[in-house]
Order: sequence, then C-alpha cells, then structure tokens
Amino acid sequence: MTDAAIALILAGLSAYLLFGGADFGAGLWHLVSRRRADKDVIEHAMGPLWEANHVWLIFVMVMTWTAFPPVFADVMSAHWVPLSLAALGIVARGSTFVFSKADPDQRWYPWLFGVSSVLTPYCLGSVAAVVATGGSSWLSPTGLYGGVLTTALCAYLAAVYLIWDARRLGDNDASLRFRGYALLSGAAVGLFALPGAAALGVRSPMIWLSALAGTVSLVLLLRRAYLSVRVTGGLAVVTVLWGAAEMSGLDLDGAAAQDAVLRAVFIALGVGALILVPSMTWLYVLFQRQPRSP
Repeated sequence: MTDAAIALILAGLSAYLLFGGADFGAGLWHLVSRRRADKDVIEHAMGPLWEANHVWLIFVMVMTWTAFPPVFADVMSAHWVPLSLAALGIVARGSTFVFSKADPDQRWYPWLFGVSSVLTPYCLGSVAAVVATGGSSWLSPTGLYGGVLTTALCAYLAAVYLIWDARRLGDNDASLRFRGYALLSGAAVGLFALPGAAALGVRSPMIWLSALAGTVSLVLLLRRAYLSVRVTGGLAVVTVLWGAAEMSGLDLDGAAAQDAVLRAVFIALGVGALILVPSMTWLYVLFQRQPRSP
C-alpha cells in the first residue's frame, strides 16, 4: 500500500505538471507577447480550465500529509517561504485573470498575471530540485537551476499545446508563432537541462528518455505534426519529474502512515475518482471540440 500511495502522488504531480504547468507557461507567453491575437488564443485556451487544474495540487498535498505525515511536515517547515510565495502566486494569478476581464483598461492586471505565472512554477521547481538532491535552501545554485528549468519546461509545454489551440480557432499566423516559440524554447531547455543533469550527477534513465522524447518533439514540430508532438512533448517534460523522484533520498517507507489509514485513504480516493475523473474527462472533451458557427 505504501508503493501504491507513492505511485498516486507521483501521478498527481505528473498531472499537475502537464496541465497546470501548461497554464503557467501560457501565462509566461501572455506576458512576453506583444500581439493581441496571441493573447486571445492564450485566454481562450485557459478559460474553462485555468482553476480546475489546481485540483491535482490539492490531491498531492492531501495524499502526502495523510499517507506520509513526517515527509509533509519536513518539506513544509523547511521550505515554507518559497511554497508560500507559490501559493500567493496562484491566488494573484487567478484573481488578476478574472479582474482583467472585468476591467480591461487596467494594464497592471495582465502584467501581474504574467509575473505570478512565472513566480509559481519557479518556486515549486526550486523546492522540488532541493528535495530531490537533498539540498537545504531554495536559494542555492541547485534551487536556482530547478526553478529556471521548471519555468522553462512549462513555457515549452504551453507553446506546444497552444499550436493546436490556435489552429482550432482558425488563426494560422498565431499557430506558426507558437510553433516558433516551441522550437526555440524546446532547444533552449535541452541545452540547459542536459549539462545541468550531468553537473548534479543525475544517472536516471528517465533523463535520457526525456532527451529522446524532446529530440523527437523538435523533429515533429519541424514536420508540423502538431497532434503527435503533444504526446512526445508531454513525455519529454514529465520524465524530468520522474527522474527527480527516482533520485530523491526520502525515507518514504519509514514515514508511511499505518495500513488502516492508507486503506481509508484509498477508499476515499476511489469514491472521489468516480466523480472527478469523468467530470474532468468530459470537460476536456467538450473544450477540444471544434467551435461551431452561431
């Protein structure tokens, strides 16, 4: 049951990186883009899902503090500053996204939305890197590397996803621009990630799988295989997380809750999944359909 709890936490982190991370990356492109058409595509893509994706973060937190209380306590107490900044970023990001719709003349709403979209993945990534490597501070070079890498991965993932969203809206020019963003950010992430992994002594096969998936993704982008690259691009990003989890030295077996607690957690998750999984799946299916004419 301990292994099952660990697998569920890793699955929740993977979902949050793939879906919530893409939202953060979209906020970064919203910040740097100067074209209204690109911003419209980003806002349309995020509209139905921008808050729903945080359910995966809530899931991971609840699973960790119930299944592995000492680990949760240690991580939260040691890294409460960056995790509090990440939480503030989530709140600021969501509120300014709404306020900018209600008052489009306020220019600092979109700016704060973009800045908080960068702050949150940076803080979460810095903590993840320190936990994975056994470091002590999110301000260390390892924390800095993890924060920048996570933010860059989110930006790359968002660019890959937004190519197809722009095509669905019939904006081929925006689609080509996001394709360019994906090629540039993907190449930059690869050049940044591999030397950093070597410097940190990462030996996980997941890193090489990530490099392979990233290379295939760049080829698919050049060939304009926009649906296939969503799969390989997501694999390239999530395998970085899996590699970090593999090298983590946390004593999860010794920190696990009693079997009775884990059994109750699994029962509650099973009941909740009957509601959550179909609802989220239906939401994605509805949103990915082609828009119909009025």
